[in-house]
Parts: sequence; structure tokens; C-alpha cells
Amino acid sequence: MVDPKAQSALARKIAAHARMVQPAPDLGALASRGFGRALRRAAQPFDGLGLRLDHAQCDVGEDLDAAIAALPAHGLISAIEGDEGARGLMGIGAGLLDALIEVQTTGRLEKDQLPPRSVTRIDEALARDFVDLVLASFAQELTDLERRDWPVRMAHGSRIPDRNRINLLLAEGAYRVFRADIGFEGVDRSSTLMLALPVDPALARSGGASHVSAGPADADWIAARARMVHGLPLALDAVLLRVTRPLAEVDRLALGDLFPFTASDLQAITLETATGHPVLRARLGQIGGRRAVRMPAADPAGQPPATPETAVAAAADPPPPATARTVPAAALRAASTAAEPKAATG
Repeated sequence: MVDPKAQSALARKIAAHARMVQPAPDLGALASRGFGRALRRAAQPFDGLGLRLDHAQCDVGEDLDAAIAALPAHGLISAIEGDEGARGLMGIGAGLLDALIEVQTTGRLEKDQLPPRSVTRIDEALARDFVDLVLASFAQELTDLERRDWPVRMAHGSRIPDRNRINLLLAEGAYRVFRADIGFEGVDRSSTLMLALPVDPALARSGGASHVSAGPADADWIAARARMVHGLPLALDAVLLRVTRPLAEVDRLALGDLFPFTASDLQAITLETATGHPVLRARLGQIGGRRAVRMPAADPAGQPPATPETAVAAAADPPPPATARTVPAAALRAASTAAEPKAATG
């Protein structure tokens, strides 16, 4: 055996500066941190929720029975689906489900934890936005994660009212189970959220991405599709004023109540689709004694200059004076209905 002291100075320097092999990053730890960030990001639009992430973990290689056992004892159980038919599970604990409903209906959280109850379709509808935000944020966090072996983009499918039917809906195999313990700022309440995603070894071998070869574009098909889409009618709503109030305040509204607004609100009109997507900004005017919505010559949103044909006329009374500061709630609803354009030219 060679005495280490007998090694040359050069050999000792080489050994001291030799690079150690870096271990591969812990996939479960990276995924757990991404899962926690996704939950916090999904909770931001819900004012008053105050979601606090206490703990998040990722369990590797769980079978279907273990995934079902990891579901919250009470709450909303939903099937989630991937682009290529893969299916998983999401379980929202009863405490989190109640909290989501409370902040969307009353604008605040109750201090006491509510007892478990049956989940309704209304509960599912009120939790749908949060579910979609969680899945979208989770996909954004982990899209580029190396060695990922689960489908990254999943979408809400439907509520599963009977847990005994999960074995009929999901395939047997390995699942990655993500679990989070959740609290809420300002109240002594807690809940859980669980996500089970099917494991696909092919995704890990391909670097976690699905590669689909795109064929040559068919110019005739693209042109035919454009003609078909451009010929479809699109209903537009002219929105004069929109206010947001808690449900409790809306319940107390009575005839004669007032909504304050500024004179500048009368000059800000938005043309929106039926789903609330803004198309153009405009201003309120008149054409021949009738209310009209006119596109400005230089739209701040970068839209093309307006022409005389872009004015949208609707039968209505002359607009109210610009000095108005308040309007009865009943009159506001009537004015909003009367201000809707009867026809529009795109």
C-alpha cells in the first residue's frame, strides 16, 4: 500500500482539486416546491382567502388504491384529464372548499370550521376556477422539469360523487401523489388538497416533453377555415359601467339605493364578447338623437383608426348630463340595458 505522505506534491494538488460528481437533483423535492408555488399562485385572485401552505410533499410510484386512500375524507373529488387521454384525480378538502365558497359569496372567512357536508353542483361550479388555476399554475411551474414522468397539462373533467366508482374511471398503474396541508391567515382552520397524476415512463425518457411531428401546412384548408371563421356572427355588448360588490351588499339593495360613479365613467365604453373578453375601447356619443358607441381615432389599446362606419347606433334616450355623480340602482340597470347596441359592424 502506498503511503499517502509519499505522494508527490502534484498528485496531491490534482486530488484536492478533482471535481466531485454532482448527484442528480431530487425530482420529488423539486416537484413538491413547484406544487406549493402553484397553490399559492392559484389562491391570489381570491380576495380574503389568505391561503397559507403549511406543508407539501410528493409520493413517488403510488398505485391506484394508495392514491384513492390519500384523498381527503370529505370534500370535492374531481377527475382531471390530459390532452392524450391520461386521467388523474384532484381532491379538495371540505375546509378549503368551504373557504372558497365563503370568500366568493360573503367576501370573508368564518372563524369556525364548518362540519362536513355533501358536495353539490353549486360547490363544484364555485370551485371550478380555483381548480383550473391550480392545474394551469402547476403546469407552468413544472413544464421544463427534467425527468418528469407525468403529463404536465391536465384539465378539470367532472365531479366524482361516488368514490367507489374511481376504480372504474382510472386505469391501474403507478401515480405520483401530491399532497398539501393548508391553513388560512387570521382564522384557526385547516384543510388539505391532493393531486394524483399517472406515471408515464415514456415521458421521462423523452425529457418530460411530448414531441409531435407537424406535417406541411395545407394552404387551401387554412384559407377555407379563415373564410368560415370570419363569416361567423359575433355578439358584442357595450359596457358603460361595471361595479363589483360583495354578495352580502347586493342582497341588501333596495329601490332607491345609489351607486356613486365619476363623470369620466360616461366616456369609457368597452365592447366585449359574450364571455367578457374586451375587443375595443370606445366613447359614448349620439347619432341623430340616438345613443351611439364611437371608436376613437387613436385607440390607446393599439386598435386601428376608426371610420364613420364603425359607429354603432342603438335606439335610446339622449345620454345623461356629464355632471351626474350618482344614479339610482334601478335606473343604472335600465340604462345599461338600453345602452346595448342593436347592430355592430366589425
